[in-house]
Amino acid sequence: MSETARGGLNVDAALLAYLLPVLGPAYILALRKDDSFSRYHALQSLSIVAALILAPAVWILFSWLISLLPFGGVVAAYVFALVVAVYMAVVVAWVAGIVNALRARRSPVPFFGRILRV
Repeated sequence: MSETARGGLNVDAALLAYLLPVLGPAYILALRKDDSFSRYHALQSLSIVAALILAPAVWILFSWLISLLPFGGVVAAYVFALVVAVYMAVVVAWVAGIVNALRARRSPVPFFGRILRV
C-alpha cells in the first residue's frame, strides 16, 4: 500500500480505519503503534463501531424489560426510532471521519468522537 503523507501524517492508514471498520483499527492498533495520527482515527472509528453495536443491544434489553408492562411492545416499537436516529448519526460521523482523515485533521467525529480519547 502506498502511503500518502501530509505533513508527516499517514493519511492512508487513517482512511483505512474508516473503510474497514473493525479490521482497519485492529491493524493500526496492533502494527502501527507509533503512528499517533492513524491511532487517533482508529479510535474514532472504533467509537462509531461501538455505537453501531450498542444502540440495538440497549434497545433489545430495554424492549425485553418493558415488554412485561401493558402496552410495552408499543412503547418499544416507538423507542426503536432512537436506534434509527443513532444509525443516521453514525452515517454523519463516518463521513466526517473520512473527511477529517483525508484532510489530515485530528478532529473528533460528531456525536461519538469524544467517547474514546487519545
